[in-house]
Formats: sequence, structure tokens, C-alpha cells
Amino acid sequence: MLVVRFNPVTLRTCDENRRRIFLQDREAEVPATGAVEFNIILPVPPERQNKSHKTWDSAKAVAWIPVRAIASRTRQAEIIWILTTLSAAELPALAVLGLYRLRWQIELFFKRLKSLLHMDTLPSREGPTAKSWMLSRLIAAALAQRLVQPSGPLSPWGYQLRAETAQA
Repeated sequence: MLVVRFNPVTLRTCDENRRRIFLQDREAEVPATGAVEFNIILPVPPERQNKSHKTWDSAKAVAWIPVRAIASRTRQAEIIWILTTLSAAELPALAVLGLYRLRWQIELFFKRLKSLLHMDTLPSREGPTAKSWMLSRLIAAALAQRLVQPSGPLSPWGYQLRAETAQA
């Protein structure tokens, strides 16, 4: 299972017939609210023989991975692209966006732990000192989370996702 944000400009995407498509050219199809999805395949490049950064021919791909590219807009009308290997039957587009939103919450939580509680700098990495230091920081994090929770989670979209979807 894969659910990841991606930039369609930096990833080679193809249609089911293995022809190159440019998802950024389809951004006009992304609705103001909701999501649009595209069934695409990704070519897996052959192993490099040297350190050259030359482009490679898609015909030399060692495998082709079927995925869905899901796009949605933020309040500022920016487009967020999510790539998933889950089928539409397994997880609809809005549920995939919701899953990514949950991942976003986890990222923000760890960022807060590192910046506010200095969880990224241990005074000691050995024995009971490190363990007690980490446990005290985790208790502080749990208390802080209880105080912050009433404000609700943040979303990369900036609004609640609705069930208005278009499919391609």
C-alpha cells in the first residue's frame, strides 16, 4: 500500500497504453472542491550503468506499476497530488485524501515534538538516563496535546473535504 504526495512534473507518468502523459496539463480538470483521479502506470527505470543524468527510454522499463493519481485543490486553489496503489474499490479518492490528511497530522505532531520539546536532541543515548528523559518528554507531549486538541486538527487543504468527486 502506498499513499504519498508527489509532484507530477518530476515523475514520469503514462496511460494504460504506456504512452507518456503530463498530469500538469490536466490540472484544469481539478474541481474547486472534491477530487479528480487518473488511472496511470509508472515505469520503473532500468538500473543505471553510470552516473549520467540523461533521460532513459520508457521502452527499457523493467516493470510497470499501476497507480491512481488523485488531485485536489487547497483554499488558495493550489493543487495537491496524491499517488496511491490502492484501487478505487479498496479506498475511494476522498478516503485516500483523508488518509493523507491523517499522515499530515502525524508529521505536524513530530515536528512539534522536535521544535517545542527538543525530542531530536538527547542529552544521553545510554541507559536509564535516556529512557527517563524520553518518557518525561512524552508525558509533556501528551499533556500539551490534551490542551491543544479542542482547536481541532490542521488540514493541508485548509477545509473539510466533501464527497463531490469527478473521475477520469
